[in-house]
Amino acid sequence: MRNLEIPLRDTNEVIDLDLNQLPEGEDIVGILSTERVPLHIWLTLARTYYKQNKLNDFVLLLENCLRDASFDYQNQEKDKMLALDTLAAHYVRLGRKERNRENKRKHFAKATSLYTQADKIIMYDQNHLVGRAHFCLLEGDKTDQADAQFNFVLAKSDKHIAANMGKACILFNKKDYKGALNHFKKALKGNHNCPPSVRLGMGLCLYRLGNNAKAQLAFERTLELDPSSTGALIGLAILHLNSGDKERLHKGVKLLSTAYGFDSTNSMTLNHLANHFFFKKDYQKVQHLAQHALQGTEVEYIQSESCYQLARSYHNQEKYDQAFQYYYQSTQFASPSYVLPHFGLGQMYIARGDPVNAAYSFEKV
Repeated sequence: MRNLEIPLRDTNEVIDLDLNQLPEGEDIVGILSTERVPLHIWLTLARTYYKQNKLNDFVLLLENCLRDASFDYQNQEKDKMLALDTLAAHYVRLGRKERNRENKRKHFAKATSLYTQADKIIMYDQNHLVGRAHFCLLEGDKTDQADAQFNFVLAKSDKHIAANMGKACILFNKKDYKGALNHFKKALKGNHNCPPSVRLGMGLCLYRLGNNAKAQLAFERTLELDPSSTGALIGLAILHLNSGDKERLHKGVKLLSTAYGFDSTNSMTLNHLANHFFFKKDYQKVQHLAQHALQGTEVEYIQSESCYQLARSYHNQEKYDQAFQYYYQSTQFASPSYVLPHFGLGQMYIARGDPVNAAYSFEKV
């Protein structure tokens, strides 16, 4: 659709708008408001601005539509909910990318308010519930609420792509990799044109289940669909790096460099590159990469890995005070199965002449 007809109020005339040459957002909002244009046209234009990466205009349309649009048509209630959910999802995306905690909180607060308003229109709409459930997962402390909403949707529509992906994420985080894989497969069966992230999820599950050959195929297929997928690049890189083969090791490092080129702030990429440079004995690069990784995430197991990379680089430089600091910090973030920082911390206690605490650290290894 290259053109869109905008009806003029109280006449049979229309404005024929070329969607490839959209006006400034303030201009189009002025026209739509004055002419009391139906809400569904506001939504069509908002999506068009979004696809053209004109995000300020996209937000401006959605912020004004519920006040100034006409609702005199069937299904207008669903469009009202869609306007609120679309704007909420935008603020969720902004919050997810935001590194500053206060700004992240503000974005998430806006999203919460918008989803709450949408609840009052059609609370049990499947797409609304799934969008809100994914937001609950991001907030971190509402996993049970998200799980209940995904289950509600899947009970009515077991092939719902986004609901299956959300359920898979919950199971993956609970280390139920087989269950997670089944839900990713259901999402794929529901639509073979589903997002590349479905195949990425399958690859991660297969890797955790020890099926490296199929995991590699899943990562490679993800990259065919989305060459900029940092998750697939990292997954494939890890498979190559763990192979022990010199040629594959080189491929793994190259894949990490490619991932860094697409997203230089991805903490997992930074940690793996730090690990590579540690074995090259380039400790300055290790510290630069790991410090940026630490600052760029709030995920504790990734923070633990970043601190460990910093600690062992200082350890090898015989800077024991800094090494002790980061080994200790790493143990505070570490999961019970991640024992390397405890071993390093034990060594630091020995260097400090503290055998009691050293023994306590070694007991955790």
